[in-house]
Amino acid sequence: MAADLNGLIEALAGTRRLLIVTHDNPDPDALVSACALARLVGAVLGEVRCRIVCDGIVGRAENRTLKRELRIKLYPSARLNWDKWPRVALVDSQPGTGNNCLPARRTPDVVLDHHPLRKKGRGRFVDVRPELGACATILAEYLRLAQVNIGEKLAAGLCYAIASETQDLARDAAQEDVNAYANLYLTADKRMLGRVLHPRLKHSYFATLTRALLAAFSYGNIVGSHLGEVDHPDSVSMVADLLLRHERNTWAIVTGVWRDTLYVSLRTISRRAHTGRLLQQILPSGSRAGGHDRYAGGQIPLRGRVGAEVAAIQDEVVNRLIEHVRRRREVTLRPLISPEELGRALPVPAGDRSQGD
Repeated sequence: MAADLNGLIEALAGTRRLLIVTHDNPDPDALVSACALARLVGAVLGEVRCRIVCDGIVGRAENRTLKRELRIKLYPSARLNWDKWPRVALVDSQPGTGNNCLPARRTPDVVLDHHPLRKKGRGRFVDVRPELGACATILAEYLRLAQVNIGEKLAAGLCYAIASETQDLARDAAQEDVNAYANLYLTADKRMLGRVLHPRLKHSYFATLTRALLAAFSYGNIVGSHLGEVDHPDSVSMVADLLLRHERNTWAIVTGVWRDTLYVSLRTISRRAHTGRLLQQILPSGSRAGGHDRYAGGQIPLRGRVGAEVAAIQDEVVNRLIEHVRRRREVTLRPLISPEELGRALPVPAGDRSQGD
């Protein structure tokens, strides 16, 4: 599918107020795509008041740095009177996914996304390209067609969005993603890219990482961890990405609890694994899930369940994954780090140290 600039502009023609809605807890692709659409609309249609709306938080240090560098202001849906905003664009998400704050009664004027097209993906203008690795690639094409001066910072943001969504063009990246990244990098603010790639990290990052490794388990080629309560949902996907790099595993599953919801991240290095569809199958009814061939995320409403009840849900999700991948059920998981390895890693208490001569 090719970009239809005329169709996009026609869908928004005449508006002076535009809501740009992206998915909850936005990642770099969502943040930058929304920012790029606002830049495009302003350049082509003139003075248009754009407001970027999403629920949740921006958690990862890289994402917070990106938001600050691009001066992106996000508004929660609770602060909106939707009736005062006649036009709505949905980016990096679609109607009916359950992962955005778009009211069910509203049909968006524009839908721009790279996730698989859903039956409810309706809109006045819809450009959904699941063959692409990033929504930012779609926006970069529209900016190029409209001959908009992107600027160094937005170019850097688009580069980072494409790279982060495709693991530096190594995961589910199409040639269009590669071409967009190469063209944008020529004018991108390299110092900004450096600040986004290597941000200062909060203490909670290291605490979460330690907890993740201590709780990590494995079975065959599957590795995972249950993080318990997390400071932000991005911690779950961050740990899943890290565990997938383990040399003996091809699947990673991680869970974490945030605001009465169990977040689940599923990753694999297997091509055409359809993790989005798989996660929909292994999560309990009433859950939300979606993703791509090799990475997916889901949410399980806990409705006040705690302790053993949450543990039972986590165990069932992992068992269903093992049943699908390994054709086994009710297996015994083993710690990723053995007690012997852990003992060698932990320091010996001062009182237990042998006295040297």
